Amino acid sequence: MTILASLVFGVSVVSVNRLIRMSSEQRLERGRDLVQRELARWAEEPDTGDGPARFTVLGLRGGTTLDPAVPGAPIPIRSGISSEADRALSTLAAVAKRDRAEVGSLDVDEGTLFLGARRRADGRLLWAAYTVSMSKLVANWRLIAGLLTSATVLLGVIALGTVIAATRGARGLKRSLAALEEDLTAEVPRPAIAELSSVAEGVASLAASLAAAEREHERLAEELARKERLAALGRVVAGVAHEVKNPLASIKLRVDMARTSEGVPADVVAELDAVDEEITRLDRLLTDFLVVSGRRIGRRVDTELRDVVERRLGLLATWAKERGVSLAVTGRARAVVDPDACARAVDNLVKNGVEASPAGAEVRVRIERREGLSVLTVEDDGPGVPEDRVSELFEPFFTTKPEGTGLGLAVSRAIAVASGGRLSYLREGGVTRFELSVPAEGGAA
Repeated sequence: MTILASLVFGVSVVSVNRLIRMSSEQRLERGRDLVQRELARWAEEPDTGDGPARFTVLGLRGGTTLDPAVPGAPIPIRSGISSEADRALSTLAAVAKRDRAEVGSLDVDEGTLFLGARRRADGRLLWAAYTVSMSKLVANWRLIAGLLTSATVLLGVIALGTVIAATRGARGLKRSLAALEEDLTAEVPRPAIAELSSVAEGVASLAASLAAAEREHERLAEELARKERLAALGRVVAGVAHEVKNPLASIKLRVDMARTSEGVPADVVAELDAVDEEITRLDRLLTDFLVVSGRRIGRRVDTELRDVVERRLGLLATWAKERGVSLAVTGRARAVVDPDACARAVDNLVKNGVEASPAGAEVRVRIERREGLSVLTVEDDGPGVPEDRVSELFEPFFTTKPEGTGLGLAVSRAIAVASGGRLSYLREGGVTRFELSVPAEGGAA
């Protein structure tokens, strides 16, 4: 727009200058014609002798005189006209004829002075002088032309600055696009030109969207890989469960029968009890594998979460006390869950909190309703999970402890997902927080 305005102003200046020139030329031509016309008219009038003549045009002076070649007959043109005009009129008088007037011009302070001379039939010389001055209109036009010229120059400078700024902005955008090819999070500078700034804003917004899409793609790829691993694990677990669970159940049955038989020594009963505990542990491990691999949990029903938590904390209190850690629960809410599966998730989360807490600390369980969900939060004052390993937190067999299977959090997450909820990890102000969110009361599933 600035360049277009400069062109328009330039054309306007040229047009005004042309009008001024045409107007000046027309006025000069009229002045010359006036002198010739008056001399022709006067040549037809009776002789009035030497001296000024009476002219009908305001500002025109003239008169008659003898031939300048005759001694003592100077041309009487003194008033208001310089000696240079006298010499010019004398020159014209020398060549003046009767059939036409000789007209010349002379630049003076007031404008252009037209001088004319013509012979009468009696030999006398007619002379006339008329000054064409610069009118106020022409002066105003020239003022306008000057202003337009200044405006054109100013607009040209602005246009040049705009072009330079646009060129620099375009180069900056080009460099930004090259940087975005390597890194979608690269900064996109905003040029000073409004139009280019809008383009840069659009590019930055598009880059941010692409970066978000790329992160989402990576997340989905990781999720797909995890699900593929779990699917493969599920197929293995299904085979293992089939091959192990039935024999394990048979072993448990035989151990129970042997333990309850008459005449079995007490020390043998104690050993059989230990074997039964190990069988139970193996059975629970197989169940955890099935849950992690995506096998369905038990039937979900309306359950009071506070009751589930209090039962599990009662069983874990002695174990936690031995480690110098206390347990506490607050709040109350109902949820649609499998009570047994929920109890396993609570066990895993509380045990993790106790094992991570220093002596004298407290593991806190808080139950609340939040946005249509029942949220069970387990907090501890332990060191948390290293930031570079948070992405692995809910993967099967992930652990930061020297002992354990690394299935606790994976099982808890699988239970949350199977219940229609989620399990999340937060670390704020030195506090580690796991939030188990499940559907609130409202019907069995």
